[in-house]
Amino acid sequence: MESIQQLIADFSRLNHWEARYRYLIQLGKKLPVPSDDELAKMTAISGCEVEVRFLAEKQTDGNYRFAAYSEARIMNGLLYLVLSALHRLSATERKQFDVTALLQRCGIAQRLSQTRLNGLKNIETLLHHLD
Repeated sequence: MESIQQLIADFSRLNHWEARYRYLIQLGKKLPVPSDDELAKMTAISGCEVEVRFLAEKQTDGNYRFAAYSEARIMNGLLYLVLSALHRLSATERKQFDVTALLQRCGIAQRLSQTRLNGLKNIETLLHHLD
């Protein structure tokens, strides 16, 4: 998974919304398709126009493993961004995670529907409440 800094830099080089949209779709293709067993462990995220599943699994070392998936290509790209941003965050940083700020840094927040944003904001809320 690429670093979030690299992904933000990649988005900043794309001058048009259509190019950013295509890049999101490409990122979504990198998101692993979970097995049926993995899907069963994932929480359904409400508030989104498509089905979104998210997993925050606490490991024996106290850190979390995150996974996410949707049937929608654009949402998978957004989930890939979120997972990239969560990679290596401390518990304190995770509790301060702001999905809207991330999407603004990528230059895509203003083009997303409210229902897509709602689903991502619900993931943010879930992250803020992890111990």
